Parts: sequence; structure tokens; C-alpha cells
Amino acid sequence: MRKLLLCIFVLCLMLPVLADAGSVSSRYDVTFGGFVKYDVGYSTQNNHADATSAARGSSASRSILADEYGNTFATAGETRFNFLVKGPELWGAKTSAFIEGEFRGVTTGNSYGAFQLRHAFMTLNWDSAEIMIGQNWQQWGMPYYGTWIGTSNFSQYLRGIRTPQIAFRYFFTKEFNAMLGITSATDWSGNGVAPYVRQYNDDYARSSWPGLQGEIAFWSDRCGKIGSNNLKFGLGGYFGRESKGYTANGTYKDSTVDAWITAFRYSVPIIPEKQGNKAMALLLSGNFFYGQNVSGNSWMGQTGGTSQGSYFRPDGTMAAAPTVFGLFAQGSFWFTNTLSVNGLYGYLKYNFSNWARGGASSDADAVTARNKINMMQSYAINMLWDANQAIRFGIEWMRIFNTFNGNGTGGGVGAGNAERSGQLDQYRFAAWYFF
Repeated sequence: MRKLLLCIFVLCLMLPVLADAGSVSSRYDVTFGGFVKYDVGYSTQNNHADATSAARGSSASRSILADEYGNTFATAGETRFNFLVKGPELWGAKTSAFIEGEFRGVTTGNSYGAFQLRHAFMTLNWDSAEIMIGQNWQQWGMPYYGTWIGTSNFSQYLRGIRTPQIAFRYFFTKEFNAMLGITSATDWSGNGVAPYVRQYNDDYARSSWPGLQGEIAFWSDRCGKIGSNNLKFGLGGYFGRESKGYTANGTYKDSTVDAWITAFRYSVPIIPEKQGNKAMALLLSGNFFYGQNVSGNSWMGQTGGTSQGSYFRPDGTMAAAPTVFGLFAQGSFWFTNTLSVNGLYGYLKYNFSNWARGGASSDADAVTARNKINMMQSYAINMLWDANQAIRFGIEWMRIFNTFNGNGTGGGVGAGNAERSGQLDQYRFAAWYFF
């Protein structure tokens, strides 16, 4: 009798939950997905799995710990969950929403393995236009197709960031379209702890300008396609402002510096697939970009000092920012419909002034500037194999080489300066299970 009463009690508790679940599933089409991912590898410099720059190399007079030792790494934190929701129509548009998170934890201030938000956006789709609202990839500049295996591989080369935004894209014809929108002027995923220090309390957010974004694009099937990758070109960019603050005569003042990037991106199926089979297909993709003061939203990567913003000149009241130019390029070749090899290359160059490159050796700001990255190149080659619809395997070699503005100690031990450049090689194996 007691067992029967207990069962009735549990069912009574579950009825409201079951009723709510039934009402949700009956009104909306909800799809649950994601993947489990495992990474294991080795770095020739002492660095983590998400390396975006190399440390200075050891010299004859100074030893750098990160350059003297390598290390292994292993993680499953990039495992993701997502929900796709298709809802009722509004104003003649189909509506949907997408939510995704992962377990890297790095933007929340939690330990690696903690859950964090990646995407949370809604869309309204008409026959000739769409509106996207929420946190999503930037809608301009980033490569149309990328096969990097590490979560931060090539993030320094305008590979793309997720930012809160509103974007409106209008399709003039099937092939020509344009996008306009606003985007967060600062990185709201920061938690106040370095290097994720962006939030409301920075000079980009204090500016009276929001981030503005736009793009003109051409998409066509004239040259065929490879999977979902057809012929695409896009010319776009971003504009914002920074109010760089300082104190003088007992009050707050600021110096305004523009923040902007213009970028061209492309996807070209040189040898398209045949009848849905990608065997012997060849795709070229990538971007070119030029800009200034790009650290507000970490456009050029977020760690290792690769996203350079503005700085004060010696008078302490006039701010300046280096311009930057670079590119990302990728060639992808499919041996079979499920086996591909990919070559990736990235280049980044900052145009710092002579002073910022170490002119005043006794100036604290100049000493800091000498440790900023001046030029960076990355190379990688990987192979991806889709064993079946659920399981994928990948192997990758990546090299990061960078130079600094000037001589510096780079930490470590010894009486002199370390090398002016650094190099890191990383070898990685990854396995995915998609569901």
C-alpha cells in the first residue's frame, strides 16, 4: 500500500512537468543537437590548447621557460549542446531561434569545463530579406569556410567572433545582397579578469558610438558548389569609436580614437563536386582586411597580446592606434567524398610608430609597447575524415611565428634580453561525435 501511495505521489509531481513539455512540443518544432569533441596534442612551447601566439625565444643571455619546455594537452571542453527552434510566422516571416553552449568556461571566469554561452539569436526570414537579433558570428569579414581543428586556431586573422548584434540583410536578387546592422562596441563576454576584461567598464563602451557593421555580397551557383560552399564574395566592415580616458587637474578627460576595419572575403569552388560527390573537388577561401584600433571586440584574437588597441603618446593626453592589415587563406582538396586535406595560412602586421616600437627606453609605456606583437604568421595542414554521419577524426600540424616591436626580457631568467621573435609548433588529434 505504501509503495502504491508513493507511486501516485510521484506521478502527481510529474504531471505539471509533462503537461508543460507537451504544450511546448505541440506549439514549436524544437531540434536538439551538438557534438562531443576530444582534443589531444603536443606544443613545442609551454602553452595551452588554445594558443594564439608564441612566446619570445631564449637567447644566449636569457632563458624563457615557455621556450625551454614543451607540453602535452588534452581536453573535451569544446563539447557543445544546441537547440534550434522553429516558431510561428510574424509579419509574413518565418521565425526561428538558436541557442548553443560549450564547456570551455573561459569567458565566464569559471574553470575549464564550466558551461558557457556561444550563440543565442533569433531570426525573421522573408523571401527577400532577413533580420537576425542576438549573439551570433559577425556578419562580415570572416571566412565563409574554415577547417581549423583547435577552437582558437587562426582566430588572429579576422576568423570571426561572436558578438551581440542586430543585422538586416536584403536580397536584391538571388545573387546580390547587402547587410546593415549595429553590434556591441565592446566584448560583453568578458568577466573583469585578464585577458577577458571587456564589459561595460571600458573606453569602447563609454563612447557615444555603437558599433556599426555592413557588407555588400555576391553569392552564386554559376561555378557549381562543394557541399554548401558555392561562389561567394563579400566586401564589408565595421566602424566604432573609443573614448580613451585619463585624469587631469582633478577631473576625467578623454581622447577619441576611431576603431574600424574593412574586409573582403571569398569562396571559390575551383573544381566543384559532381552529382553530390566531393571526390577530387578543390575549394579556395579566405579574406583580406585592413583596420585600426581593433581590440574593442577582440577582432584579431583575444589572448597573447595579438589584438592591439590604442595607446597614449608621451604627453599622456593624446591617444593613437596602430593600423593593421592581414589575410587568411585556405585551400581544401577532397580525395574522396569523406576525406579532405586542408592547407591554412594567416598573416598579420601592425604599423606601430617609431616611438611605440621602443624609441624611449626609459618610458614605461614604451617598455610595454616593445613587448607588443608587431608581425605574425601561422601555417597549418590538416586532414579530416568523416567515418560516418556521426563520427569525424582529424589530425593537424600548426606553426605560429611572431616578432615583437622591440627587445624585451620576456620574463624568464638571465641578465640580457630574450630573442625578438618566437615560434610555436602544435600537433593535434581530434575526434567528434555529432548528434
